Amino acid sequence: MRLKVKWINGWAYLHGTGPDGRRIRQSLKTRNPRHAEEKRAQIEARLWRTGLYGPGDVVTFDECAVAYAEDGGDPRFLLKISKELSGLRLKDITPRDIRAAARKAYPNAANSTINRQGITPAKAVINYGHAQGWCGLIKVEGLPVKRPKRKAIDRDYIDALQPHLPVRTYALMLFLFQTGRRVGDAIYMRPDWLDMETMRVFIPETKNGEPATVVITAELAELIAELTPRHGRVFGYVHRSSLYNTLRRACDKAGLEYLGTHQPGRHSFATSLSEAGWGTKAIAEAGGWKSTRLVAETYEHPVDAQAKAAMHFGTKLAKTNFDNHKKPDKRKA
Repeated sequence: MRLKVKWINGWAYLHGTGPDGRRIRQSLKTRNPRHAEEKRAQIEARLWRTGLYGPGDVVTFDECAVAYAEDGGDPRFLLKISKELSGLRLKDITPRDIRAAARKAYPNAANSTINRQGITPAKAVINYGHAQGWCGLIKVEGLPVKRPKRKAIDRDYIDALQPHLPVRTYALMLFLFQTGRRVGDAIYMRPDWLDMETMRVFIPETKNGEPATVVITAELAELIAELTPRHGRVFGYVHRSSLYNTLRRACDKAGLEYLGTHQPGRHSFATSLSEAGWGTKAIAEAGGWKSTRLVAETYEHPVDAQAKAAMHFGTKLAKTNFDNHKKPDKRKA
């Protein structure tokens, strides 16, 4: 095999046949003879290595990232991490390389952001390359993240906000509290998603990319029925930022701590059902979680667990059971 440079209208083109017999015709995108010869030599060497050792010996991270995106992979966040790992062969990349590249790509970001936007997409590309037979599988641990302690609220919190909220906002907060759905599901809810006869909401596509059916209470259905849709939305909000501003003002007026929408909604939903004795699998199904582990580790939030344990073991019944099982005194026998 010998590739040759041909000149057409002053531009360099590569012509020849590869080791596998495939004809090669491609532009070198240069008018400089030296650059054209350098590119010819690089491409020729690469083709030989591919023919002798397979594509895994030459495929780089950025090339794999392009293939991953073209094959339907999530392209978000790929650009920055690919820039840092550009030119590195997949087979040579180590977990340390990925963590260092992610830090460099997001130098001022929190560890949680670096994990989500740097390490996770890099792992997805490596896993894709492994599935194609281009590299081995490596395990990359994310950077340590200190999770903030979330608070669960009860119905009193929602009701205390009611006098200070527009009806549509109160209905939206009640929807989040009673269904555990994400705030995006509520904001984008359209009137044709509702079936008021069966008191169900049909969400065509959730954050997970799947449809969902949500059953609402009679109280919530009555509230929603009284709303006049705005902007084609049931609750009338186009963007969540407007909701947050309204909610913040209401919390100030009510003298309540501002907890956003996730803690009064999704987090409190899971906690309330857990306190009522629901199992993790049932909670996950009711709130639309795909991972029961996420529910158990993140959303279930026992309230006053130690106090309840002490009360349980300190009850009269517990003491009576203990007395009934005491061994008889042999000296009195």
